[in-house]
Order: sequence, then C-alpha cells, then structure tokens
Amino acid sequence: MLRHRGRVVWWRWRRNPLKRRSDTVETWIGVAVVAMLLLAAPIVGRATAAVAERAALDQSRDLHRVTARLVEDAPATTVRFSGSAINNHVRATVWWTTADGSPKTDTALVKAGTKAGAPTTVWLDDAGRMRPAPPTAAQASSQGVALGTAAGAGVCMLALGIWWIARLGLEGHRRSQWERAWSDFDRHRGHRHA
Repeated sequence: MLRHRGRVVWWRWRRNPLKRRSDTVETWIGVAVVAMLLLAAPIVGRATAAVAERAALDQSRDLHRVTARLVEDAPATTVRFSGSAINNHVRATVWWTTADGSPKTDTALVKAGTKAGAPTTVWLDDAGRMRPAPPTAAQASSQGVALGTAAGAGVCMLALGIWWIARLGLEGHRRSQWERAWSDFDRHRGHRHA
C-alpha cells in the first residue's frame, strides 16, 4: 500500500470493502472540481477577456473625433475629491461646429490651466451628443484582463463552493449512516447480558 505521512494514498480509487458509495461520489465530485479549476476557469477567463476587450474597442465605432476650443480659461488647480477633477483634468466649457456649420457648446474634461481658445479633442456620437473618450487599445486590453481574471476567479469560487457544499452533504450522510450502524449494533449485539 502506498502511504504518505501515515495515510493511505489513493484509497478512494482502490477496491476496498470499507469504501462507501459516498466516498466514490466524493471522489468524482473532486475530479469534476479539479477539471473546472484546470479547464473551465482558464477558458471562461480567456473568453471573457476577449469579449470585454472587443466590447471596449467597439465603443469607438459609433463615435467620431472633433476638435473643440475652450470658451474660457480652465481653472489652474484641481480640487481633490470634488468630483470635478480627474487626473489633473477639470471640466470646462468648449465649443465646436457641427457638420452643418452650427456652433455647439458643452463641458468637457481638459487639462487644468488650459487657456481660452486652446484646442481639445471631444468625442461625439452619431446624434452629435458628447461622449466620454473611448478606451485606447491598452486600456481595452487591461479591462479585458481584469474582467477575464474576475470571471476565472468566479468559476474557481463556484467550483470550490460546489465541492464544499457536496462535502458537507456527504459528511452528514455518512454521519447518519454511522448512527444507524451503531444503533443496529447496539440493538443486536451490544447489550447482551450474561
């Protein structure tokens, strides 16, 4: 018998008169969980990453770039945690001309301290509404990796949760089997009196 640290290794795979059906079920659940961890988690993670990256890149398909100009000087300093400043950028009013030549104004994120009349890029949808800038290829890739990692981790958590719940159920089943066996033993042999 193969032993490791005093325990018999691979005992669930061998013929054994003491092996219960629940031991076999637990073994096959373990195999399924390992398969999910080794196969399903990477496949789901990669597929999710690819779909998320493609979706992020597809955001730019319906947008077009327009050069706008600042109406007034942008504030030179940013106020931290105000909600109006992001990465040394502040909201400022900009104007541009539409395809039919009419002027439009809106607010956009511009670098803090930018002077009036300076050009900035804004993104518009097909209806002419201003939209956030689409992610770059690197940003789309990092979003895909983050979402793919989260999806793969979710599959791992699901597999381990299934395994844990199955083990709890099987342990309860084995405990009730032991209690029945002991009560049968007590009834038939355990209380003989001389």
